[in-house]
Amino acid sequence: MTTRRWVVLGSLMLLLGVMLVPTGKSWYDQRQRLGELNEQVAAQEANVEDLERQRDLWGTEEYVEAQARKRLKFVKPGERTYTVIDPEADSPEVDPETGAVTAPATQPWYEQVASSVAAADDPTSAQ
Repeated sequence: MTTRRWVVLGSLMLLLGVMLVPTGKSWYDQRQRLGELNEQVAAQEANVEDLERQRDLWGTEEYVEAQARKRLKFVKPGERTYTVIDPEADSPEVDPETGAVTAPATQPWYEQVASSVAAADDPTSAQ
């Protein structure tokens, strides 16, 4: 083979590579996206199954009654309900005259409101 044929063959291979690389990258990106979408569909199908199970549970009288007892603390006539209070919990200071809970005034009122809102947003925080 002559040098001219090698140059032409090399040029054709380079042109072929330039044309196929973007197509290959596009194919690879689409396969990745398809995998992500399949995972999302599987997660949504699991969520739908869970929601259907909950719907079926809410259709039974026993489950509704159990949830009313648990969440709303409902009882049937003649039954007694008990609320257990944690004996180790710190009891807040109560003003004997007004019955209002008193807090130490170490912060300005606006900072107390802000910390109260922050505590209400995060029930796991210890204060």
